[in-house]
Amino acid sequence: MDEIFSQIKIFFEQNPAYSYLLFTLVFLIYGIGNFMNKDWATNPANSTQKLNYETFGHNAFRFGRGLLFILGAIAGIFGFLWSIE
Repeated sequence: MDEIFSQIKIFFEQNPAYSYLLFTLVFLIYGIGNFMNKDWATNPANSTQKLNYETFGHNAFRFGRGLLFILGAIAGIFGFLWSIE
């Protein structure tokens, strides 16, 4: 298992632009999870998120957080396109 992680580390050190695609994939998965109302994506993680959840309600919190994740995915795509040679 350590060999696989070291190969992944070497790949990302040789090709740093692809780390943007990895971040894009993670943000996109969480964004879609928020819009589809999955529990693993919509549960508040800390006290600030719990306050926002209680203040704005479930649907507004879910939509706002999903929108932020989708914007992060778009930024990751632009970062990848900007960094490729």
